[in-house]
Amino acid sequence: MSHPFPHIRIEGAPHERGVTYGRLAAERIGNSLALYRELFEAYASMQWAEAVRRAGLFEPSIKEYLPDALEEMHGIAEGAGVSYGDILALNCRSELMFALPDGCTSVIIPPEASSDSKTYIAQTWDWLKPAHGASIILEVHQKPLPALMMVCEAGMVGGKGVNSAGIGCGLNALGISRGRVGTPLHVMYRGVMNTVKISDAIEAVAKPVRAGCGNFYVGSAEGLAMHLEFTPDTFDVLMPDTKGLAHANHFLSPFLAGQDVLKTALPCSFPRRFRAQKVLDQLHGKLNRENVCAAVLSDHVNFPDSVCSHEDPRDAQWSRFCTVYGIFVDLCARALWVSHANPCEGKWEPFYLHPGA
Repeated sequence: MSHPFPHIRIEGAPHERGVTYGRLAAERIGNSLALYRELFEAYASMQWAEAVRRAGLFEPSIKEYLPDALEEMHGIAEGAGVSYGDILALNCRSELMFALPDGCTSVIIPPEASSDSKTYIAQTWDWLKPAHGASIILEVHQKPLPALMMVCEAGMVGGKGVNSAGIGCGLNALGISRGRVGTPLHVMYRGVMNTVKISDAIEAVAKPVRAGCGNFYVGSAEGLAMHLEFTPDTFDVLMPDTKGLAHANHFLSPFLAGQDVLKTALPCSFPRRFRAQKVLDQLHGKLNRENVCAAVLSDHVNFPDSVCSHEDPRDAQWSRFCTVYGIFVDLCARALWVSHANPCEGKWEPFYLHPGA
């Protein structure tokens, strides 16, 4: 069974990695650019040239935070035959178009909650169906930093997955009424994925000038897991004691919840989070890949705006969100299982990270 997302392996210096990435993912990068050109105009009344101009404002912050990311972006553009500004705008898309956030439901599972005393993380990614044709599996070998196995939007340098140090990361979109020029979310994503321990992951979010807000959920093969909610001004860390902890698209931290505006735009966040948490609690001590994928990520309560989300024909074209894929991360095995489409269809495929390969 072949996964619909191409598996792309890159290695070498940052620019070299980028060129390989761009060349092998050129078609999917084109799909990604086509999608966001339409979305920027439909939702932000912004022409793509203006998006590229504004993305340039974030370049100094990226250079200070993760200069290798800029080198990769230059290489991606060269390999794909597009402009560097196009790739930079893709990596700043959440900051340039925060009026239309992608949704998702995530879970972190500490050792006490799983059937085999291991730590797992998992989520659904809810966005627009055309994003399926713009998604890839990206394997990065970047010595001396950890090797990475991620699911990414083609052209982006960060994504959800696991690294060779046993650190895994994913993302929930959150919303507040303001942002600023700073380090974009998807570049911070890569910063977190490059870390080797949980405290480094916190530092990767705590130290930069953050442009926006979100929730990174992070786990380690050592048995730690957390939700890391952040805004431009501050952040909070939510760590479960023994039970799994679900998250969706509203703030859970009492210190940050007062700034939340996305809860109005995505009211389905509340039942999704409730259902995911309820199933986690019901399966406490028995959680594993099979029942997380089949029971948590495939849940259809409040259909079609459920954890496993499906298009609602009543919605306007660019508001018909659905689950593009689900992902389950085994931190100890350095592996991820990615669904072909909606998790409820039961088609999942594993991707194992072999750092020395």
